[in-house]
Amino acid sequence: MHKTELLKNPDTKTTYFIKDEASESITTSQYYNLTKDDTLKWFRRLGGSETAERSYTCRGYNVTKLISTSPDRETKIIRKFKFQ
Repeated sequence: MHKTELLKNPDTKTTYFIKDEASESITTSQYYNLTKDDTLKWFRRLGGSETAERSYTCRGYNVTKLISTSPDRETKIIRKFKFQ
């Protein structure tokens, strides 16, 4: 998983600055906990935005990119998944 954390540019409405980037290896159960429909719905109910992009991978039709935006729209986290 490649995780990019972004902070909103105070001068504009739609641009972000990169705050932090990290790559880490996660287990299959951690992946499913992050991308479950119930998890995405729960975060949406908190007021944030959760966008899951799916595509065909070697493991089937899975979430390859997850974009999470905080309720105040100041921080955004982009998670990209690579399967082996």
